[in-house]
Amino acid sequence: MLLFLLVFEINAEIIWGPSIEKSGGEYIFETGNKFPNLSGIRGGSRISFPRTFTLFGIQGIYTKDRWELNGNIKTTGWNQKSGEARDEDFLLGSVSTEKTTNIATREWSYRDSATVYSGSRNFADGKGKSTIVENRFEINGRYYFQDANPDHWKEGSGFFLATGMRYSYFKYLFYDVNQFIDSTPVIYAPIGIGLSFSNDLLEIFYGGGYRYSKDNFYFDFSFMPSMGRIKTRDFHVQRSINFFSENYGLGWASKIEMGYKFYPSWLSYFRVNHRRFFSEGRFTSQGGLTVADLTSNLVSGFKSHINIKDFSIEIGVLNKVDWIDSNTKTEIKDPPTKEKIEPNESN
Repeated sequence: MLLFLLVFEINAEIIWGPSIEKSGGEYIFETGNKFPNLSGIRGGSRISFPRTFTLFGIQGIYTKDRWELNGNIKTTGWNQKSGEARDEDFLLGSVSTEKTTNIATREWSYRDSATVYSGSRNFADGKGKSTIVENRFEINGRYYFQDANPDHWKEGSGFFLATGMRYSYFKYLFYDVNQFIDSTPVIYAPIGIGLSFSNDLLEIFYGGGYRYSKDNFYFDFSFMPSMGRIKTRDFHVQRSINFFSENYGLGWASKIEMGYKFYPSWLSYFRVNHRRFFSEGRFTSQGGLTVADLTSNLVSGFKSHINIKDFSIEIGVLNKVDWIDSNTKTEIKDPPTKEKIEPNESN
């Protein structure tokens, strides 16, 4: 009986709930060289995708004393239209700039831009529609200080330390493309499918925040720097060539959350998320139809920059599982003891 009650007490510290999240922002892949390469060309290319889609998720939270463990799964569920994408090839001049560092830890400086090259002139430019499918898994841990409590239904305020991991796989499809080429004569024509772009992103977070809870309302803020690795496969359909990238970088994520407790075991929340990820690495080519593309297969690699700036607005509900209904709880008393019966005295 004691083991049975202990299991129910542990399960009573489980919280779960569904969510829906609307995202926005930009994803940019760039490569290039500000100074002439072996062929004497100063230029590069840029692929831009919007981060506009809807995520559906479910999360589970386990709390114990001052500890909280949170895991969630989110997905688009299907290929969603994400807006207009763009594939540019450009030349760089003497006044062009190349800014590769966004987070400089030694100088304590930060540049909030997803682009690396500016002041360029396009000699090829493709614009079209894009779709995205994304699946994401995330797990986070927190430890609370002062009067803060991992239980959303309990009052208190204080700081917390946090760490976590997020893995996401997402794939873009660039289609209905109209291609411009600065040639003689100028070419401008639809080419159909431009490319598909698959991404495998792993991020590690560490940081902290603050929680305030009073009456039926609570407020939660967190800021977490990050480091991560992203692997990509960029397949250009018209050229029949693959580009494989592996990049490493730094970033950060922040969250502002407000909630309302409308029932002893239910609450709703509104959350605003921001995420930045800036990375550098190299990519190699495989395949191709032209002599230049096939020759690039023999090169050890080209530098690449993959930068993500996105945000999301999320709403959801949480339910605290209470395995023992307060209306059915009974107080356990000591079992009655038998009275000692004394033998009757005979007269």
